[in-house]
Amino acid sequence: MVARCPACGEAQRRSCGAIPERYYLFGAEKLPTPRSGIQLYACAQCALVYKSPVPDPAFLSGLFERQMGSKWLAPHDYANEVATLRRHCMRPDFDLLDVGAAGGDLLAACAAAGVQGRRSALDVARYPGLERSLNGEFIKGFLDSPSLAWSGQPYDVVTAFDVLEHLNRPFDAFANLRALVKPGGLVLIETGDADSEWPARYGIRRWWYARLIEHHVFWSRRSLAHSAAGQGMEILEWQEVRHKSRSQLGAAQVVRDLLKTGLYRLMPDDYARFASTFGKEGNQPCGPFAKDHFRVCLRRV
Repeated sequence: MVARCPACGEAQRRSCGAIPERYYLFGAEKLPTPRSGIQLYACAQCALVYKSPVPDPAFLSGLFERQMGSKWLAPHDYANEVATLRRHCMRPDFDLLDVGAAGGDLLAACAAAGVQGRRSALDVARYPGLERSLNGEFIKGFLDSPSLAWSGQPYDVVTAFDVLEHLNRPFDAFANLRALVKPGGLVLIETGDADSEWPARYGIRRWWYARLIEHHVFWSRRSLAHSAAGQGMEILEWQEVRHKSRSQLGAAQVVRDLLKTGLYRLMPDDYARFASTFGKEGNQPCGPFAKDHFRVCLRRV
């Protein structure tokens, strides 16, 4: 059980309710939740929203290994992200560490754009395809490990797209981010926004993003700024964005998701039962245009 805020250690909190489902889906596996259910809490000090309880990291690591072929391998064009990195760095070349690199699409996009420098990766497993773009070290482990083993040679830029929601120990993760990036270097983060319109409309306990087994903590500007400041990092830029999987949908997929989200708006309480009649899982759908994520650029002072 998580009794204190995993980012700041504060015990005072307010309840955000319980996740309705009594099971998790991950790849081909259906996993029952504990009998006590999954509760969500908002920290009274830093406003981080967190689950209690959460799965054991060793259990999740095994789950990720088993389902490696079906998760996080959808291709993504990172040309826009590479341009953003160059704009913030104010130079064409830089040493990059991508946290949660999976198959290495961001590293490959940097190589294709002619970015010179180390291209390294940190992830819980060495995913197929990573080698084609790796030009540096591979760090196996979790970003929030208290004893992360790496070269000790920091980077100009560290990226963490869709990573911070997976943390069990946010304090350790931000301490590692500070160590991994050079003084004056940049950390570019993208994750779900707990203060965005979608969870605000229906309650964060219903938010599709909070109903994934691998997501443990949910950030807002206030909670992110609190953890960053604690490690001597400041916010340079903040943007509300769509999840990256939403930005490259085809027309048919957009129409499909508009129909699903429209139906959910009409019948949020009955959506799951309606979906089950067609043999579908009835979790809250993700709106194709919903900006329920943020992208933030931090600088190590």
